[in-house]
Amino acid sequence: MKYLGRKWLAIVLGVAVLGGGALVAAPFDGRQQQEKFPHARHANLFPLCTACHAGVTEARQPIFPNPASCASCHDGVVKQRVSWQPPARPRGSNLRFTHGAHHRAVTARDPADSVLVRSCSNCHTREGEPRMAVRLASSSRCLACHGLTAPHVDNPPAACAKCHVPLTEAPGLTALEIADFPKPSSHGAPDFRLGGHSRLAKVTQGGRVGIAASCATCHARNLCISCHVNAAESPVISALKLDDRSPVFALTQPVPASHSRRDFISTHGRDAERGTASCATCHTRESCATCHSGTAPRAVASLPAAGPNRAAGAQLVRTPPPSHTRDFREKHGPEAGARPRTCQTCHVRSMCLTCHRPDVGPQARYHPESFITRHPSAAYSRSASCSDCHNPAQFCQSCHQQAGVVAARRIGAAGYHDAFRGFTLGHGQAARQSLESCASCHAERDCTACHSAVGGGFRFSPHGPGFNAARMRSKNPSLCIACHGTAIPTAR
Repeated sequence: MKYLGRKWLAIVLGVAVLGGGALVAAPFDGRQQQEKFPHARHANLFPLCTACHAGVTEARQPIFPNPASCASCHDGVVKQRVSWQPPARPRGSNLRFTHGAHHRAVTARDPADSVLVRSCSNCHTREGEPRMAVRLASSSRCLACHGLTAPHVDNPPAACAKCHVPLTEAPGLTALEIADFPKPSSHGAPDFRLGGHSRLAKVTQGGRVGIAASCATCHARNLCISCHVNAAESPVISALKLDDRSPVFALTQPVPASHSRRDFISTHGRDAERGTASCATCHTRESCATCHSGTAPRAVASLPAAGPNRAAGAQLVRTPPPSHTRDFREKHGPEAGARPRTCQTCHVRSMCLTCHRPDVGPQARYHPESFITRHPSAAYSRSASCSDCHNPAQFCQSCHQQAGVVAARRIGAAGYHDAFRGFTLGHGQAARQSLESCASCHAERDCTACHSAVGGGFRFSPHGPGFNAARMRSKNPSLCIACHGTAIPTAR
């Protein structure tokens, strides 16, 4: 609640009246200094306070005396002249209290003893002090009279509405005064920010969800929408009105304990699928899109989109899951093939094409340093699928030609493989294992020089063990024509 601790709005005798008698006078605690008007020196002259402050009990009379009436004594002859002026307007407050309404209530309860008329000192002097030792009223006096024993800001929420109007209905208060409101002890509880405040704020009356009077006394919706992404959807928050004077939430948003689990990144999806009500407090759809840049899960789609009258949401940093270790780039293929939907939550096709490009181009980001010196063995052993990114007939040949690694003559005559004795006898197995490697240097004519049934070749069979000629002929006879011409044998 806002009960202006050190800055209880100063009002002479604690009185102020707004139009229509609704009110706003503010009680003060005992630490406030005594008012400048020397009441004690006028004690014998005015036996009743209402002699000067008639408006306390009479609605049509002014609260403060007319300065001209002071001149009847302070005329410069009898007494020194004074230049006192009453307040030009009432000070701001969020109190419902008015002396007139309080006087009527007390008089109705006990007509023989109006506390306000006969005993103003009950509120405006300390116990044991003279009647005219006037001080600003203390909230503790009000609480004691109304049977409230807890400290001022720790009384039940319903008690707040008895004395205070909602913050948005107290236009006289300034932003600085509102920021100086004392905090109830409940605000210091360990779980207050993460969930405790929502339990205290929510009230249900007549089947309708609303906001507790204790919250509305000090806060406007501006505070809630500075933290709550789902402010627009919350009936509790919507019950508050907007007011730019209200302080906004300026601390770091608290992080739930569940977010600190080591496996939270990999398991939070299952938690969100069970219900996003708690997630929507801090996360917008755009917040989750920091990581979920691919196909958004249903849970993400159900979150509110960023917009006015709601918080911006948690600002996240894209973090790879634990499985994405340093060597994951080389091993991600099988996992991506087995569970593509897992990848799609964070990755889009364009990310894959950075490395897995269908066209010719340098792939500096994919291969490690000095890979070119060992790429022949990688290609031969198929530890990497070169053709996923490279076109052997163009990319590989263009580089090999520049390096002079080409077939300039027939196989067996001072070529690239001459350093390996017996390679010609075993090249068939190498070709079947990695034909893309052969195509980097050799064209089809190099093979048909030996493996051809036409054109004077040596007619060496290129077919390995278990070759099914009939099946190949039925599937694609054009391959057979390269060596056999039109005389394709029906069986081998």
